[in-house]
Amino acid sequence: MVESAAARAIRLIDLVPFLHNHPGISLKEVAEQFGVTVPEIVKDLDLLFMCGLPGYTPLELIDLSIDDGIVSLREPQNLDSPRRFSQTEALIIRVALAALEELLPDAKRVKVRALREKFTRLFTDQVPDAAIYFESDAERTKLKIVADSMAQGKKLLITYINPTKSEVTERKISITRVIPELNRTLIEAWCDSSNGVRTFNLANVKSANLVDEASVRATSPEVETITSATLRSSAENVFLKENASQIEKRGDHYFINIFQEEWLVRSALAEGGELVVESPDLIRARIAFLAEESLKNYSKAD
Repeated sequence: MVESAAARAIRLIDLVPFLHNHPGISLKEVAEQFGVTVPEIVKDLDLLFMCGLPGYTPLELIDLSIDDGIVSLREPQNLDSPRRFSQTEALIIRVALAALEELLPDAKRVKVRALREKFTRLFTDQVPDAAIYFESDAERTKLKIVADSMAQGKKLLITYINPTKSEVTERKISITRVIPELNRTLIEAWCDSSNGVRTFNLANVKSANLVDEASVRATSPEVETITSATLRSSAENVFLKENASQIEKRGDHYFINIFQEEWLVRSALAEGGELVVESPDLIRARIAFLAEESLKNYSKAD
């Protein structure tokens, strides 16, 4: 592979302070340090011998010699200090370290965080540390943890955002299957808190961590309280598309089994009349009641 001029220039700049700080070092040791051959180092030294400050007389050139394979540097000119990162380079490194920190497991983040904080202290630019933020492909990361959970037969501890009840809860779950849909990914799992099978939207999983507990075998859904609902709507309805894997169509009607009645109530209200719940009567009545209450509140606002 042909070396680029830029790569060689960087090595030449690094070579001078290295030789300055290691007097009497052999050509072989220098070559090993920089990962090149001895002939290449000799070529570098021949080139450095012709470099220096403007004027380029013997007084301004870098003064070095090779005697019996030993390199001696007598006059480094102004290259006696190691090359430093520019503010731009340091900023790029800080962003890269922030990305790495986000992707690593908790146990391995400490060293990366310490290095990033060190760069922050050494290179004090106009970008505060808090302004550097990286978010990985969160869904892919969570799917990897889900796959590990299923492969290892271990429970997951998740922090879950429940949009139906507008609350955030922690749950231990034992995953039974993953249901990929067009615009979302669902996870079917036994939930210890609910003591039953539940379906979770991966997008609403705020965090997920493996727990050193064996997964439990989910009991049959028939032992739980399941409500069967009959719906009527157009085939283009958003609710029907989003829940296609759980809905069965018979003629002009759609049927779905639900664990949380409130979820269906809110979903129907959100559709603004485009989704009609025909049964059970209790859910239908609650939707009608809440819709009337909402209209009353709008009337009061006027």
